[in-house]
Amino acid sequence: MGVFASAADLILGASCPGCGQPALTLCRACGLAMRPDPYVAWPTPTPPLLQKPRPVVPVAGGANVGVLRAALIVWKEHGRFGLTVPLSHLLAAAAGHHVEPGRPAVLVPVPTSRRSKRERGADVVDELARASARLLRRVGGDVCVAQALAYSRSTHDQAGLDAEHRAANLRGAFQLRSAGALAGCDVIVVDDILTTGSTVAEAVRVLSAAGHRPVGIAVAAATPRMTVDMR
Repeated sequence: MGVFASAADLILGASCPGCGQPALTLCRACGLAMRPDPYVAWPTPTPPLLQKPRPVVPVAGGANVGVLRAALIVWKEHGRFGLTVPLSHLLAAAAGHHVEPGRPAVLVPVPTSRRSKRERGADVVDELARASARLLRRVGGDVCVAQALAYSRSTHDQAGLDAEHRAANLRGAFQLRSAGALAGCDVIVVDDILTTGSTVAEAVRVLSAAGHRPVGIAVAAATPRMTVDMR
C-alpha cells in the first residue's frame, strides 16, 4: 500500500468502497475486480417498449454486485465523485457495443430530477456519460453527449418499488428537451444502473415518439436478479 494512500486515510478518512482499505478511489485489488465485462442484460420481465417495433438492446458494463455495487452506492449517494473515472470505463464498454465504425453516435443520459441534483450536488449520470464519451473518442469513436430529455412531472422515489409500480411511477414522466443533436446520429440511452428497465423504457418511448428510436441502451451495471444474459 502506498504512502500517499495511507496519508489520505489518516488525513481524509478516504477508503476503498469495496474492501475498506485506505484509498482515494479504489484499491488495486478492487479496481481489478471492477474491470468491464459487458453483456446483454434484458430486464425480466422486459418492458414492451424495449421490444417493439425494433428491439433496443440493453448492454451492461458489469453486474451490480460486490465491489461494483458498493462503488456505485458511494459514488451516487455519498459524493465519491472520484469514482466517475473507473465507472466510466464500464459505461464506455457497454456503449461501445452499439457504436458502429464511421457512424456518429450520441449518448443520451436519462434525466436527473432537480431534487436529486440538489441532494447530490451534481448530475452524476450526465457526468458519467461525458466521461464515457471521452473514452470512446480516444479509441476513434465519433461520440458525443446530448441532454435531450427532461422531466415533465415529479415522481416518487423508486427505491423499494417493484417493476409494475416503477413503470407506473415513470410513465409519462419524461419529455423531449431538444432533438437538435440527435439528427443523423445513432442514439444510445445511458444510465448508471439497470434494474427493472422502467427508466430507460420511458426514455426510449419519448425518443421513439420524436422519430429517434435508440439503437441501444448502455448502463454501467445491471442488477443480476433482473437480467438474462443473451450472449
